[in-house]
Amino acid sequence: MIHPKLNPYLNGEERDFYNSVFSFAETKVLPSAEERDETEVWSEELWKEFSKAGLTGLTIPTEFGGEGANCLMSSIAVDAFAAGSLDGGLGLSWVAHLVIGTMPIVFQGSEEQKKKYLPKLATGEWIAGFALTEPSSGSDAASLLTKAEEISGGWKINGSKTFITNGPVGQVFIVMARTSEKGRGPMGISAFIVENHRKGFTISKVLKKLGHHTSMTAELVFDDMVIPKENLLGPINSGFLRIGKETLEWERTVFVAGLAGAMEFCFRKGMRYANERIQFGKTISSFYGIQDILVRNWTYIQAARRLIYWVAERKDKGIPSPLESSLGKLISSEIAEDVAKDSIQLFGGYGYMKEYAVERFYRDVKLGTIGGGTSEIQRSIISSLYPGKEKFMVNFCLLAKESSEADSIQNELFQIILKMDTVSERKKLQSIEFAFADVLSLFVILSLCEGDLQKQTEFYPKEEKQMDRILLTYYLVGKYLGSLSRLSTYVPVELQKIWFLHNQIASGIQDKVTQRFNLLKEI
Repeated sequence: MIHPKLNPYLNGEERDFYNSVFSFAETKVLPSAEERDETEVWSEELWKEFSKAGLTGLTIPTEFGGEGANCLMSSIAVDAFAAGSLDGGLGLSWVAHLVIGTMPIVFQGSEEQKKKYLPKLATGEWIAGFALTEPSSGSDAASLLTKAEEISGGWKINGSKTFITNGPVGQVFIVMARTSEKGRGPMGISAFIVENHRKGFTISKVLKKLGHHTSMTAELVFDDMVIPKENLLGPINSGFLRIGKETLEWERTVFVAGLAGAMEFCFRKGMRYANERIQFGKTISSFYGIQDILVRNWTYIQAARRLIYWVAERKDKGIPSPLESSLGKLISSEIAEDVAKDSIQLFGGYGYMKEYAVERFYRDVKLGTIGGGTSEIQRSIISSLYPGKEKFMVNFCLLAKESSEADSIQNELFQIILKMDTVSERKKLQSIEFAFADVLSLFVILSLCEGDLQKQTEFYPKEEKQMDRILLTYYLVGKYLGSLSRLSTYVPVELQKIWFLHNQIASGIQDKVTQRFNLLKEI
């Protein structure tokens, strides 16, 4: 059980659920994580433990034997699992099964398809996967070449897929294939349920990876593979648009929640190590450089959770959130890279050793900015889906009163968004498009932090939230300083104000960091 202040955004029921998954991960999964990572093996035994704990059917409706968890509870579970085990590989396989492998059947499956597949997926007897990416189509996923030809009584599929999580161990895959030659984009792509026992289905290669060694990844080949006609999932020619869109929003939220938990794992271990490690006659936690690492990591963890839980709650309310899910994935995955790097640095030579789990996160974390759409793709999505200032101002506005430098920076970011609204280069130059996406992302996370100040949180006092908001503003503006500077031609006055305000925070940052660190030591 973790200290409630470590994840202060949970209510009582959510906290009990978080702690149950955390305990499962810490007791069942963590003890063997290092060995399994080293030997790069899949654990059937642990998968059975997932099943016993009811985790293999977490997202599946109760009428089909699952737990019926919504997007928020699924995100909380994945967060807790990573916080307890730091087993990114097994977590990746689990999320692939729960979300991209199973949810398409939940979303688009016929009653017969649901009855056939979901009960066995819920128990974990069958493991699911999602086959979209091909050797020649990664970020440009809609240019896929795999074809499905309708024949008498079924479909004949030819093609190949790569980077498929659960490829070597899965029994059921959602496969995207082209069913119409009219156009080369997303129209004309259909989804199919494919079982691994079909003749013509081959695992051509098990892939070795930088990280996530406890998850199995493969290339799949379909050579005149014939599947029944009823294995078409959803309407023909609309699989990419219908299934890809909704499933990827879930993936970009639930999968990224694991990064928040992994950051928390590193924070807890780093805090303990810093308080125990003696150098120059005192604990290294007494040095500002170490305090700065831990405080920055803390603010990043809570920022990621604000974003992830916010997007999940929107999904559960039925609000389409393609921009928001991309924004959450972008910020959370990029700050997680910083936490992984900082954690290694904090542990020094020991952090470089495999017996200290933080090095595992350093290898695993890179997938966050690649899988489910690269950071570059997320920036393009964020910029292109920006609804225009009139619709944007329905949900966001200037703060009427500026009580801190963080308030003023938030207002300046808002002004930049409004001014860039009419700049034609925003849609023509990728450097401007990406910078605009970063401005949007920074504004939204700071706005969420400001809104959080108005909420009563049992284990997160308002004064601590205010402190963290100022610190987060300092760290994130500094991180994205270079990107924002690309807009200097268009909004020079606003950027100059942001630099000035950032320097104002910087002038007293050591005292703020030390003050915050002393409060964190109590956790």
